[in-house]
Amino acid sequence: MRPLFRAFVALLAGLAAGCGTDPGNDINGPVDLVSCTSSNTLSLTLGVGQYQIVDPVHQTPCVALPASVDAQEYVVVAYSGNGVSTQNGVYANYAFQSQTRSVASVGGSALSYWTPGAPQRVPSTPRQFEQALRTAERTLAASPARHFGAIAMPPAAPPLVGDRDSFYVCATSACSTFKRVGATVKYAGAPGVIYQDDNQAAVAEPYTTADFQQLGAMFDNYLYPADTTAFGRESDINSDQHIAILITPQVNALTTDCSSGRVIGYTFANDLVPGARGSNGREMFYTLSTAPATASCTAVTREGALGALPSTLIHELQHMISFNQHVLLRNGLDQDIWLNEGLSHFAEELGWRTVPPVQCGGNCFSQFASDNISNAYDYLVNPEGEYLIAPESGDGTLPERGAAWLFLRWLADHYSTDSILGTQFTRALGQSTTVGAARIAQVTGIDFPWLVGEWQLANWTSDLNGFPIGGLLTYHSWNFRSLFALNYGTVFNKRYPLTPDSTSGGYSHAGTLYGGSGRTVRFKLPGGSPGVMLRMAGSKGNAPIDATILPNLAIVRIQ
Repeated sequence: MRPLFRAFVALLAGLAAGCGTDPGNDINGPVDLVSCTSSNTLSLTLGVGQYQIVDPVHQTPCVALPASVDAQEYVVVAYSGNGVSTQNGVYANYAFQSQTRSVASVGGSALSYWTPGAPQRVPSTPRQFEQALRTAERTLAASPARHFGAIAMPPAAPPLVGDRDSFYVCATSACSTFKRVGATVKYAGAPGVIYQDDNQAAVAEPYTTADFQQLGAMFDNYLYPADTTAFGRESDINSDQHIAILITPQVNALTTDCSSGRVIGYTFANDLVPGARGSNGREMFYTLSTAPATASCTAVTREGALGALPSTLIHELQHMISFNQHVLLRNGLDQDIWLNEGLSHFAEELGWRTVPPVQCGGNCFSQFASDNISNAYDYLVNPEGEYLIAPESGDGTLPERGAAWLFLRWLADHYSTDSILGTQFTRALGQSTTVGAARIAQVTGIDFPWLVGEWQLANWTSDLNGFPIGGLLTYHSWNFRSLFALNYGTVFNKRYPLTPDSTSGGYSHAGTLYGGSGRTVRFKLPGGSPGVMLRMAGSKGNAPIDATILPNLAIVRIQ
């Protein structure tokens, strides 16, 4: 499932580098560094462009930035490097503090106690629906019932236009009950076969024969090749070598209030377990139909639906492939939900990069990529406030999805022989019984917490004026500074969404770190500065930080 794409100015990767905006100031008063001594302090000397990641639990809680006759600038990210996927997410309270090295440490704590908690979330039926499907699939993967998916079934006859069949469809957003609908083949391709529900609203704007041909050809010729190249093959449970796409008003009915988006389409691995309740015993997608407006939802027009369905199909096909690769082929668990969604959003980007513009009316960017950019913007506005490793019991907020896509985009840029499409990297993630952060560490050969730190730094340093070009602290595939600046005032209200706190020495902040999240601070030290002492601790400032979140400080010298 994904929302209808937002209108967006057409953009191109590789635009000229732009400047970052002047950061704000969030200094909360004096700081206590009572626990910092010469024996537990790391004195850090970095050249411009060099960086270091420090573990305050297993290395040292205190880091000293050196004195200098000349002005210096550092960017520091306090972050959680925990990549474990759990029901409720990993989070803990923390404090990040600094003071100029000429100030003596004093007793007591300058920070008020901070009670950690999960981020505030706006309920969204479409995201909750998809999260429920992915959660059900993980449960299904751990169940003996899914072994039935490996049973050989007699080959089904190739479908022909005009053939009729019937299908189970989720009857509610919980998908705990199913409704049987009759449908007729409107397009018979390879591998895509489009069925239309026989029960269509009489006043709805109907699809034409040309519409079915257009959508089927898009899937067969571009979406399917892009996904199977990037992630591997789907299953073929009923041995018919086809994937059914059912257009049905039952998908429209899953969203009763469209104020937070609407369900456009979905796939459910229950169909890959023949004999399970509600299973159709075949590879299937379910998509919405054209429909008139209701009191709580706008009309679904032909043009709107045909614009939204391709990105939905390429997104959902990744989920189908993932279940086959991890569960049916390798007898393992399904992919962690946060990474599963991130890979499906990566698939959307592949649609933009591989579908010829003429197939999208000249604007494949808006059709396939613009939502990822908007989600990434929403994440970068407040990286501390959102998970990268989203809770399995959550609803997968759009900023969380933006974080997952950004992280995968950065990883593909650096750990694939093809840094644009990232095929080597994406296939390696999927074709293993190991999932989630553990698989990312295997593929890259780098500890996951370290990767998170480099990525968090790259979100500020990439295409930053004056920062050395190249290296790991950049994106090769996008110039986000130019992209956001180009759409400033029309789509976005900031030229660049990430606005670090800024200080010339003293700083104090208490908050909550969520799995993979971080807070970015700029240290702009004037010439003659005696240097700065940094410390990451528990929320009271003089208590140890919770080691379960795998806290780290990522430090890079800008000037």
